[in-house]
Amino acid sequence: MSREISLITVPHVGSPVAPAPSHPEDIATSRVRVDGKFFSVDGRRFPFRGVSYGTFQPRGDSERFPEREQMKLDLSEMAASGFTVVRTYTEPGGDLLELADEWGLKLFAGIHFDDWRYLVGGSKRQQRSLLRSARLDIERAARRLRGTPTVAALSLANEVPADVVRWIGTDAIASALGELADAVHDIDDETLVTYANYPSTEYLQVAGLDFVTFNLFLEEDEPFRRYVTRLQHLAGHLPLVIGELGMHVDDDGSAQAAALDRHLGTLVERGCAGYCVFSWTDEWWVGDAAVEGWHFGLTTSERAPRPALEAVASWNERDVRDIDLKWPSISVVICAYNAVATLDECLRHTVALDYPELEIIVVDDGSTDATPSIAASYPEVRLVTIPHGGLATARNAGIQVAHHEVVAYLDSDAYPTPEWPYFLSLGFDRPGTAGCGGPNVGPPKDGSAAERVSQAPGGPVHVLLDDDRAEHIPGCNMAFWRDTLVELGGFDPIFTTAGDDVDLCWRLLDHGGEIGYHPAALVWHHRRGSIRAYLRQQRGYGRSEALVETRHPARFTRFGSARWRGAIYGGGALAARESVYRGVLGAAAFQSIYRTGRTALTVAYQIGTPIVVFTLAAAIAGMSIGDGPVADAARVAAVLSVVFLISLAFDSARRASPSRRMPLWRRLGFRLAVASLHLTQPLARLTGRSLSHRSARRGTPYDPTFLPGAPVQCRHGTMLFAFDGDRSATMRALLSYVSRSGIKMILGSSWDSHDAHLLPSFLLGATVTSSAYPEHWLQVRVRRFIRLKLALVSVAVITFMVRERAVLLTGAVATVVLIDVIVGWWRSGPHLRRVIRSAPACHSEVS
Repeated sequence: MSREISLITVPHVGSPVAPAPSHPEDIATSRVRVDGKFFSVDGRRFPFRGVSYGTFQPRGDSERFPEREQMKLDLSEMAASGFTVVRTYTEPGGDLLELADEWGLKLFAGIHFDDWRYLVGGSKRQQRSLLRSARLDIERAARRLRGTPTVAALSLANEVPADVVRWIGTDAIASALGELADAVHDIDDETLVTYANYPSTEYLQVAGLDFVTFNLFLEEDEPFRRYVTRLQHLAGHLPLVIGELGMHVDDDGSAQAAALDRHLGTLVERGCAGYCVFSWTDEWWVGDAAVEGWHFGLTTSERAPRPALEAVASWNERDVRDIDLKWPSISVVICAYNAVATLDECLRHTVALDYPELEIIVVDDGSTDATPSIAASYPEVRLVTIPHGGLATARNAGIQVAHHEVVAYLDSDAYPTPEWPYFLSLGFDRPGTAGCGGPNVGPPKDGSAAERVSQAPGGPVHVLLDDDRAEHIPGCNMAFWRDTLVELGGFDPIFTTAGDDVDLCWRLLDHGGEIGYHPAALVWHHRRGSIRAYLRQQRGYGRSEALVETRHPARFTRFGSARWRGAIYGGGALAARESVYRGVLGAAAFQSIYRTGRTALTVAYQIGTPIVVFTLAAAIAGMSIGDGPVADAARVAAVLSVVFLISLAFDSARRASPSRRMPLWRRLGFRLAVASLHLTQPLARLTGRSLSHRSARRGTPYDPTFLPGAPVQCRHGTMLFAFDGDRSATMRALLSYVSRSGIKMILGSSWDSHDAHLLPSFLLGATVTSSAYPEHWLQVRVRRFIRLKLALVSVAVITFMVRERAVLLTGAVATVVLIDVIVGWWRSGPHLRRVIRSAPACHSEVS
């Protein structure tokens, strides 16, 4: 079912770095930009390899940096050790900017202001005054440094203490930091801005930042790796920079060197965009006093190098490609159908991948446009053309022709980042891992319409059981061992447009496999560019969902929505709910965000919205009959329905995240558009499911070899079968066959005392229970029951109408209820027995 990738980090072997040139023009004159989960300069990856510098004893000019000659020596040694970034905690002066430029170093500059920790009381008035003062300081520094390519980024603050955040309020501080980030961008929108957070306030999520920075000091290797993975999820699609990491030296420095060597290797393997080692030297001042007794420096106060400097210098020159690993060979399969608009972009990035053993296969699924010609124009691509059979059929064709160990799937409207295959391979990191996926993010230049869709529910999102284990990975970015795909029989060809990835992931998990997830294995994936295209996609997803339900009934609710065990990441208001663990008295060192799965809000959107819309339609119809108590009740129902929908719309509009650089009126329009998508998406999904559920159930797969012989009808709804085999397999086959008749069936969970729950009608239900005794016999019992809550509602409605003497309406409703009960009784009794007797095994025995 699976294999394992063995990760071995290379021990440091001395600094391979040559002395820096006097003026490296290639990076000194260009700005650092965000590029997915990493940084770039002039379109090339920028290795963010930093070291912290200061703060120092104030000079005569009040600058908190050494004298010029000492700075020149320090920066020359940093450049020679392969560092590209110098982190400062105060605004850099002119001499530091000049020297950094001379040595080709970028500055990650902190801007100091008196933050909330200096407030006594913390009233709203004090907070507003502090924010005004901070904004003036930030704007002054941003104007001074505007357009300076030597400055890679600005840090607005460093580690606001957890006690202060609790005292002032999480939202207040996050909002203030977001305003300060906007102030910088208003002055220079090309300046990158961040806030240096730390584990005690990991829940502090600031809008408007260009990348996420966390200071992290953990000495043990496995907790360090786990927490870095967690931070990647908190960073989302933004780059993650570890702003401080290091270790106190209390021996000859060998322990510090070994720890940094391991931890930097972990940061590279986990896909961090960069790091800043704390610190360059032991010389360190806070305020007007030297810090004594802390020895974190890569050099001593006298600038004598420690062994750790050599270890760090080695990692400064490496990236994920240099990890010592036997990389598995990969076949990239791109399934394309009439993909002329996006395939060229996809292939242009895919053929540029530098992975050691990589083949690229395009499966043309019977396109009628120029898709095959585009694929054929790339000599590195192997083109496979098949008759149009749908997405799963095309994926299976890719498996058949793939030559390599891992089969990785890309959608034709997606394209990979340069490191994508490496991080996918690193996701197969422990025994039992049969597949791996990563995030998919809309390209930033796709426009506001695509961004609105990306914040709507129902998109291609991953569902995680843990920070690096998934329940589902979307088909646009997934990889599996080829042997595993063959063993599972590939993808189910019944899925022609969607759903094949969900079905395969659940089958893999049912077979005992695991699905890895690497947060840096990112692909860019175009979202739908209009509301119409989005809703058409959601209807298609609804049709596929109906098919998936027939194959995995235990994983769906009675309302037809998926019952995920993991937490959904992405999808606007329907993403996983977040709770913050702060510890008793707010004293936990790691005050963490915990994501939970399905919430009441999810139910309100996905189930409540369609019900309320139908209720509103019925209420409007009831209001049209004239005056009277029935019309009055209809008006009340209509008002309550509208209030419910407005509440959901307000909630989703509040959660939307328009760019803070948009004008106010455009931000409002963005929020309203996202809210409308949240309300219409459940209706589109339901439409797709409703139009397809009967045909989907008729195609429910079953294994006829496990069907029992002809039943003997006994009393009390019991059927008796001659039987000598596996009861679970027999019942699974029998229930699947029953589902083909159109009766909705919900497989019992591990906690239920029955095998399945049947819903033959609106008001009537039935349970199916089996027993393998007496020996050599199988008993199957069907017990009907009234669905009490729905029956009580029906009785209440009829009683109300009788009291109000609405004779015709009462008769109509009572007739509908009676017909529903009769149909349910017939479908769960005579019809069900006839279906079972018509099963192939039963029929052959009777004949």
